Amino acid sequence: MVVMSKKPSTIILCVDRDNDLGRKARVEGPVIGRDKNIEAAQKLLLADPTESDANCIFAAVKMYDEIKKDFENLEVVTITGHGKSGIKSDQKLNEQLDELEKQYSFEGIILVTDGAEDDQVIPILNSRSKIISKEVVIVKQAKQVESAYYTIKEALSDPYIARIVFGIPGLIFLFYAITLALEIEGLFIRGVFFIVGIYLVMKGLGIEVKIAKWNRELIRSLSPQRTSFLFYLGSLVIAILGIYTIAQAAISDPIAFFDSGKYLKAVQGSYLFFAIAAICVGLGRIADHLHLKKAYMLRMDTLYIASVLVVWIIADAATLVIAGNEDLNFMLLSIMACFVLLLIAFKLADVLDITRKATKIMIGLPAYDTSGKWLGKIVEVDPKRNTIKFEKNENEKKSSEKFKLSRGKVLVFSS
Repeated sequence: MVVMSKKPSTIILCVDRDNDLGRKARVEGPVIGRDKNIEAAQKLLLADPTESDANCIFAAVKMYDEIKKDFENLEVVTITGHGKSGIKSDQKLNEQLDELEKQYSFEGIILVTDGAEDDQVIPILNSRSKIISKEVVIVKQAKQVESAYYTIKEALSDPYIARIVFGIPGLIFLFYAITLALEIEGLFIRGVFFIVGIYLVMKGLGIEVKIAKWNRELIRSLSPQRTSFLFYLGSLVIAILGIYTIAQAAISDPIAFFDSGKYLKAVQGSYLFFAIAAICVGLGRIADHLHLKKAYMLRMDTLYIASVLVVWIIADAATLVIAGNEDLNFMLLSIMACFVLLLIAFKLADVLDITRKATKIMIGLPAYDTSGKWLGKIVEVDPKRNTIKFEKNENEKKSSEKFKLSRGKVLVFSS
C-alpha cells in the first residue's frame, strides 16, 4: 500500500472496471502515483499491446503532468473491478475507494475513461465526491485494424454472436447428416424450421443464457472434490439415457417414427429421465450450499425443484392431449395441480428463507447500502430482535433492522 506524505485534494482517476490490469498484467488496484501507473500501463501493454486501458492510464499521467501546477495537491490513481461481473466489479471498486478515503481527503475527481463501460461507475463516484471533469480517451488505430476483417474477428469472439453464426448452421448441418444417414431427407426442411424456431424462442425468452449458465455450473461441479459430484454425475447419466430412448425409437424404424406419431410417445417417455436429471442437479446444489454454509440459497433451490416438477407435469399432460390420449379437461386439472404444488413450494421456501433473518452466518460479511457504499462488516447479530450490527472502524458501530443477505454480502436499507 502506498502512503503519501500529504493528502491530495484532487485525484485523476482511471477506472478499469473489467480488471484487465489484474487478469493480464497481475497488477491489483488501487494503483497510486505517477510512477506506479506508468509501470502498470507498461506491464499491461506487454501482456496485450491492443489493450485500451493502458492508453487510458498514459492519458491520465499526461494530464497529471500538464495540470499539476494548477492544483495545490494532485495525484493520479487507477482502480480495478472484477471481470465482466457488474455487481462484483462495483463491490470491489467501492472497497478500493474506501481504501483511498482512508489515506486521502479528496474533494474532486477528474475521471479519465476509455468508453461507456467505465461510465457506469459515475454514480458510485458521485456518492464519494464531485466529478469536476471527465475525459474520454479514443485510441486512434491503423486502417488495417479498422478493416472489415478485424471488425468481424472481434465480433465473432463474442460468445453470443458465435452461437448464432456457428451454432445454428452447425445444428442444421448435423441434422442434414442425420437425415441422409436415416434416408429421410424429406424431413430436412421441417427440421430446419424446428431448429431455428426453437433457438429464436430460447433467445427471446432468455432461456439460452440460463442453459449456458447451467452448463458452466455443471462442468465446474463435475469434480470428485465437490459434495455434489455424485448428484451431477447421476444427472448427466440419466439425461443421456433420456436422449438414448428417443434415438433408439427413431433408429429402429425412422419412417414409422416420424409419420405415425411414435415420436410423441418416445418424447413423452424421455420426460421422466430429464425431470429426474434436473432434480438431481437441484439436490446437488442443496448439498453444495449446505457444505459451503450458504443456507440462504436453499429457498432458490426449493423453488428450482418445484419448477422442474411443474414443467414435467404440464409437458406430460400437453403431450397426452396432442397425441389424443387425453382431453383438455385433463390439461386443466394438471395446471390446477401445478398451481397447488407451487403454493406449497412457496410456503416451504419462505420457511427456509433466511436472507432477512439475523443469523450467525452473517458475521464477518461486508455490509453495503442500496447505492453500493461500503458500510463496514457485520460484527454482531441479535436473532430475537432480528437486528444486525456493523462497524466501519472501532469508533463507529451501527445497527439495523432492515437488511437482506444477497450473494455473500448484506444489503442494508434505510429506515
